[in-house]
Amino acid sequence: MGNSILFEIQEEVNLVAEAIKSVLSLEVIIYDKNKVVVTATGGGTHAVVGEPVRGHIIAEVLKTNQPVYNFEPGFHDVCKSCILHQNCPEKSDVSYPLTHEGEIVGVISLTAFSEKQKNEFKEKHRILSNYLGKMADLISSKINGTSLLKKYLSTSQMLQVTIQSMYEGIIAVDQKGYILEMNRSAEKILNIKKHNVLTLNISEVIQNLPITKVFSTGQGYTDKECSLIVNGKMIQVIISANPLIHNSQIIGCAITLKDLAEVQKFAYSITSEVDDSTFDIIVGKSPAILQTKAEAKKVAATDSTVIFLGESGTGKELFARALHQESKRVNKPFRAINCAAIPEHLLESELFGYSEGAFTGARKSGKPGKFEMAQGGTIFLDEIGDMPLHLQVKLLRVLEERKIERIGSNNSIDIDIRVVAATHKNLEKMVADGEFRQDLFFRLSVIPLHIPPLRERDGDILVLLQHFVQHYDKITGKKVRGFTPDAENRLCSYNWPGNIRELQNAVEYAINMATDHWIRVENLPPRIREQNHLKADKETITLAEMEERMIMGALKRYSDTLNGKKQAADELGINVATLYRKINKYELNRKMQL
Repeated sequence: MGNSILFEIQEEVNLVAEAIKSVLSLEVIIYDKNKVVVTATGGGTHAVVGEPVRGHIIAEVLKTNQPVYNFEPGFHDVCKSCILHQNCPEKSDVSYPLTHEGEIVGVISLTAFSEKQKNEFKEKHRILSNYLGKMADLISSKINGTSLLKKYLSTSQMLQVTIQSMYEGIIAVDQKGYILEMNRSAEKILNIKKHNVLTLNISEVIQNLPITKVFSTGQGYTDKECSLIVNGKMIQVIISANPLIHNSQIIGCAITLKDLAEVQKFAYSITSEVDDSTFDIIVGKSPAILQTKAEAKKVAATDSTVIFLGESGTGKELFARALHQESKRVNKPFRAINCAAIPEHLLESELFGYSEGAFTGARKSGKPGKFEMAQGGTIFLDEIGDMPLHLQVKLLRVLEERKIERIGSNNSIDIDIRVVAATHKNLEKMVADGEFRQDLFFRLSVIPLHIPPLRERDGDILVLLQHFVQHYDKITGKKVRGFTPDAENRLCSYNWPGNIRELQNAVEYAINMATDHWIRVENLPPRIREQNHLKADKETITLAEMEERMIMGALKRYSDTLNGKKQAADELGINVATLYRKINKYELNRKMQL
């Protein structure tokens, strides 16, 4: 029974049937599409509600979707297969199909059980048929109403489930700002409970919520960064607001909220490459590098501030990334900023961000800085020794209070990050010279870790050479196996002032220059070939000869043009005037033309 749509409106069907009987004095029986009786005005004399009937005539109506007029029950062609053939208690009947959305869902029948009813039935069967058709339409309209209500309720339930499961917080208010609805995400973001704020005006619950213009202009907005105050606490969110309009009238507003920290974390997760920079990928077996790795591993699990000290190219950022990867913050952002690479007037906004209208050209929504973007994770301040003094003061405050303020804003934002710094400069000397704040130096130097230069890493040059050969061989596909003994000796005796970075670049250069499976001396970068050549002959040449050769080599590398001479002078560590004097002294213009 439960599967029949007529049983869902059984009460209405009963009322229709009783109304028909009161007018026509005929028994009314309504069947569903399975020939089960839905209602019968005869009190069960000829049909029992909820039970199926043989119903040959009913089956015919269901099959053809056409009404059947039976003035001689038991003698109709359809009745031939019935066990009551020629012996039917009914005197006359008409059966009419009930349809819903183009499909037959049942049958309504009028039945006469007396000769008087039968005669009246014959005289008025057309009128009765027309009346029955209207009653069928009435029942169909009841079905439609019930179906629409069910669809509405179903849609409403689905909408509720959808709203409650959405990642964004959603709040609906009426045209006066009173809260009508709020989903679980909004409760979580704002740290409030729906049952405590429903029917309250949203201005009583949330301060600084920008929706007044939405009501006055009918214009919404999307993804506006905002600082809201809820229960006295500031919350950073991304807001969108759109008016709800009916019959050209604003009847409310729909507000969506996204937690700014969560948005930043999501953005980081889809824009950042997979980082596998653990300590295990730091190549080297020398005691010096192994000791530094061991010390760094010890402090990785803590939140203490670390500063990496070492020459340029020793791998300070690689160590910082490894420190992050092996810390409890591994699933949070790692943000790096080179304090020497960004112009001084831009560095502050890069670090701390800025609010809307902070300066000419500032984005309308403002912009978070690296500290905000590293929320929960690690910020790496590379070349900290190049940070201007006025920013050192602001950084010191961040380290002490764990709060930041964007440029142009008076609101403080709590941050939970680990600070890791690095420099190739002598900070102690800078402190003595007044170039670096002493209090900041002590704050950063909680755990100082020295990364040794390549020249102090005994045996690591060969290991690194082979490592980078394999790396660039895969990239270039040149099938290079390694270095000839002579080339290897030249590389091992080189001083490597640029450390790992210089060695890596040298290997890439050599692989590109190689013509077979082995890298030879002539494939090495010129500076390495020439410096090693001078070292090999240093006992048989004078200081003047060495100087002449170095100048000659620099001029060949950079050409004899004015710009070339400037570059050569920079490499040699002398000014251009001195270079011209040396060129004349050694008659290099004439010798280079030979």
